[in-house]
Amino acid sequence: MVKRANRPGPPENSAGLRIACAGAVVTGISGCRAEGELSWAVALTSIVLVITGMYVSYRTRAKPLGWLKPLLALAAVAAFVWFFRQLTGQAFYDVSTVENPLAMLFVWIQVAHAFDVPARRDLAFSLAGSASLMAVAGAQAVDLGFGVYALAWIAFGLWGLVGMWGSASEGGRLRGRGVVGTVVAVSVLSVGVLTVLPAPHVAGRIDFPANAAGGVGLPGAGGLTGDSGRATEPARAGSPADATRVGGFLGFATHLDTALRGAPGNTVVMRVRAQRPSYWIGETFNTWDGVSWKVPTKNVPTPLFSGSPFVVPPTVDTPVVASPVAGQSDLQTFYMAQSSPNLIFHADNAVDVWFPARNIYVSGNDTIVSPIALGPGAIYTVRSQVNTATADELRAVTGTPASTESSSQARELKVDLQLPKPYGRVKALAEKITAKKTTTDAKVQALISWIGAHTHYSTDIPPLAPGADTVDEFLFGNRTGFCEQISTAMAVMLRSIDIPAREAVGYVPGSYNPITDLYEVQNKDAHAWVQVWFAHYGWQSFDPTAVVPLANPSPGATLFHDAGRALKALPLIPLGVVLFLAAATALVFSWRRRRPATWAIAVARRMERTGRRAGRPRETGETLSEYASVLDAIAGDASGTWASVAWLIEASAYGHHEPSAEERREAELASRSRLHRRRPEMATVDPGVRPAAVPVPRRDSPPPRAGDGNP
Repeated sequence: MVKRANRPGPPENSAGLRIACAGAVVTGISGCRAEGELSWAVALTSIVLVITGMYVSYRTRAKPLGWLKPLLALAAVAAFVWFFRQLTGQAFYDVSTVENPLAMLFVWIQVAHAFDVPARRDLAFSLAGSASLMAVAGAQAVDLGFGVYALAWIAFGLWGLVGMWGSASEGGRLRGRGVVGTVVAVSVLSVGVLTVLPAPHVAGRIDFPANAAGGVGLPGAGGLTGDSGRATEPARAGSPADATRVGGFLGFATHLDTALRGAPGNTVVMRVRAQRPSYWIGETFNTWDGVSWKVPTKNVPTPLFSGSPFVVPPTVDTPVVASPVAGQSDLQTFYMAQSSPNLIFHADNAVDVWFPARNIYVSGNDTIVSPIALGPGAIYTVRSQVNTATADELRAVTGTPASTESSSQARELKVDLQLPKPYGRVKALAEKITAKKTTTDAKVQALISWIGAHTHYSTDIPPLAPGADTVDEFLFGNRTGFCEQISTAMAVMLRSIDIPAREAVGYVPGSYNPITDLYEVQNKDAHAWVQVWFAHYGWQSFDPTAVVPLANPSPGATLFHDAGRALKALPLIPLGVVLFLAAATALVFSWRRRRPATWAIAVARRMERTGRRAGRPRETGETLSEYASVLDAIAGDASGTWASVAWLIEASAYGHHEPSAEERREAELASRSRLHRRRPEMATVDPGVRPAAVPVPRRDSPPPRAGDGNP
């Protein structure tokens, strides 16, 4: 039975099929290399071996090498032994622990198998095995660049399937229309499946990998990049002459200058896989001087040396919540696409951090600092315990924080009530807006509504005069600003009525990609918002300028939303004109393609339509003259009008007789008539060929010949 199972099938002689299968395997190996599953040396060596093996198998397809199969079987066994040894003794298993050895295993099997593929069924195994390589690579893909490999693999796979069908059918060929129809059907089915998939759920019990992407150490223990002014650092401070930082945002340093203009762009900064969308915090500020937010000079970063995962303790200057609500676990993996400030972004509140460094630093105000520069390709993971309260819970909080918190907590909150000067007009405005509101949440919502109705959002803010205050100018001057000015004004208004508030900076979720299940965070998603203190619930985020969804969207909802937004953005009138011209052009070409090539064909088709309308279609194999006799019989036309028309058509098509204009007019008039209507007899062509007394020609009469006196 073993010998029978291993008996080779008939040799496969199609070189094209073999090339297609080899191309699919090579594409799978290249995809694994592109996603970091294989080294360059392994990828190039395996590609050369696969191509060599396919060539050897092709040359020996009629008489496979008997001694080679046992060696290949031993190689496969060795591959599995190596794979299981790689997994033995691991302290924990994460994605990279399994996927990298799995990619090596699949490549090893494909290389060994390439030397023994004499038959079609062996090539089918290679084609199917390449799908496993693509699956391993696709599991680590974080952008649509992997789609290039996917399209190449689909092309080789389709080529291979068509080749296998041709081989199995012994030379049969598929029509191009059938192949195109199959591709369209599969594409439509794939999109349909994608639209009904539920929202993605990120597993919370697996440790995701961390990758430094060649990150190098930075000077200064726990300091933020950019503050030293070195050009080699991944971020630098903003200035009136150069108002941008990494991501086009001004807040990733020890101060946030609200007098500077923002420069958001569409460049993807990072991609994030998260259990739920959130405000991804970089740092928070609680010291306001009228123009800039600053980090307190007394803030000393605390190093953590526990190793991944780093356990993040409660921050030193964050008051302890008396009765914390049960938080929701939120696991986020950040894939850096550009150079980044050395902030470890996270959802509030961070608990565990998997980071590719020996230590990290934690400072007050929810700031986690990296000791290395993060460049493109860096990966880290954070688990947060989000204690976001519901709207009903926040509405139930009454009284001011000073009256509800303990004396120690009240002392800690004083810094979040600090103002550099009395803001008389700001306080009067805030009190007027919140006059009828009795709870903190109601006051916050009232201020958000007023700001939305009475201010204008723009990154092109007017210059701030020297000595002027940002909040005074925004609320009582131009009332124009972007997230920094708007959130700052709201924070100062809250502080003026004794509600602790602070400024938070970071990123909001960007657009959700339903193919990769990742949020693509762009420069323009850098953001500033307000955090407000609620008794028993701690810091809660509020945003006058953006909305963060409550849950990950489903792929279908995202596709329909993106399609609707794209349709709304289309210029309807120009698009309508283009579509109309395209449709008109298609109709003209279709009409010209269907238009009869000759006068004889046009009249013959008209005759057939007349017969179909009368209930007598032309039968298969029935000549036009025979059909004309039937029509004359139906019409009761003894003069043979339809027979005369058929004679003219056949004479024009086969007898080199060109009907005169009068004959054409009479024939066209007769072909348009109904069978129950009698037509006058048609003019004769030639008395010598068709006597006037015999209007219906004999079927055995010879056709007119050139040179016999006929026109």
